[in-house]
Amino acid sequence: MQESTATIKLTKSEIEWNIIALVWMEKSSEEFRRPHDATMFGKLKKDFIKIKEDIIDGEKNHGINN
Repeated sequence: MQESTATIKLTKSEIEWNIIALVWMEKSSEEFRRPHDATMFGKLKKDFIKIKEDIIDGEKNHGINN
């Protein structure tokens, strides 16, 4: 069974805020000894960081300074 997907529009600053929140959630999960949760938040954080890097690369390629 294939999992459903969704497209969500976020600004670069909204992505940055999500990364910050995910860092907090990951660290809290580690502190409360919830390794599965920490792993899940870590994976989401890495995905958001990759998206942010892709946006920055796209801006550089198009001469956008943000």
